[in-house]
Amino acid sequence: MSGALALTWFEHRRTKELCAGLDIELVVLASALRGPLRYVVLGGRTLALLARRRPQVLLVQNPSLILTALAAASRGVLGYRLIADAHNEAVVPFINRQWWVSRLSRWVIRRADLTIVSNRQLAERVLRQGGRAFTLPDRVPAPPPGAPRTLDGAFNVVLIATFAADEPVAEVLEAVRGVEVELYVTGDQRKLDGAVAARVPANVHFTGFLGELDYWTLLRSADAIVDLTLMDDCLVCGSYEALALGKPMLLSSNSASVELFGDCAVFTNNTVRDIRAALERLRLEHVRLRAAAERKRGELVDLWTARARALGELLARPCARAGPGLVN
Repeated sequence: MSGALALTWFEHRRTKELCAGLDIELVVLASALRGPLRYVVLGGRTLALLARRRPQVLLVQNPSLILTALAAASRGVLGYRLIADAHNEAVVPFINRQWWVSRLSRWVIRRADLTIVSNRQLAERVLRQGGRAFTLPDRVPAPPPGAPRTLDGAFNVVLIATFAADEPVAEVLEAVRGVEVELYVTGDQRKLDGAVAARVPANVHFTGFLGELDYWTLLRSADAIVDLTLMDDCLVCGSYEALALGKPMLLSSNSASVELFGDCAVFTNNTVRDIRAALERLRLEHVRLRAAAERKRGELVDLWTARARALGELLARPCARAGPGLVN
């Protein structure tokens, strides 16, 4: 897209797929620094890049909230239209709940010309905060070619985990205790609470952080995929990865997930008892869920293509900033 530039301070599949679909150049500015110095260095590099490139449309990924706030503050001087691709944390802070984070998040939403979110529920929150919202779910990824490997159990389940504060990992580990399922947990298990780690059942296997090919091989080898969150209205990345492979999946029963994935998933309220019951449903309804996932994959591919086309047309039109509203 001529005149458009996308900028992020860390790579994420959602923004990467969005830029590929809209033919927008994506620049990832990264730094090994941490804390305030990281923001100073990346902020300086960001302003230098924007001053040099002078885009007509700037798309930023939020988080980072600091990047998005800097882009919002510079928007009037540098003259670009600001589009924020906002994840849940950018609209309803969950992990960072400090008062200033909430206030800055609302200010950014009001300042952006458009805020892209993954679902209707988040779009309504953007509207209530005085912003303009456009709904675009994640693009169903294309898995790299590969073959499954043989796993240990009769029913093998992968729990996609990063051990973030919104993930009920401890509840899942307890739910599989004494159950005939082999659970493979991705991510760096060193982040797991020590008391929980000391009581991990024997049927739980920690994989550690996996490279891209090994990660997809594990997902391809599983009978089902679990990706849970305590965040409201959060569409987790693992749900799209499960769809890409036609795998049955267990998700948290927030309204956005239930609305989008419907009968191709089993849902849980994230308690130990309910997760255990949901895992049994995954096993018993495995054939039906696989067929439903295949159908849903086609539906979401078509939905993303149509919505991305509408977004591209919207960004290509020169227009003055409008007031708050939902953009179709």
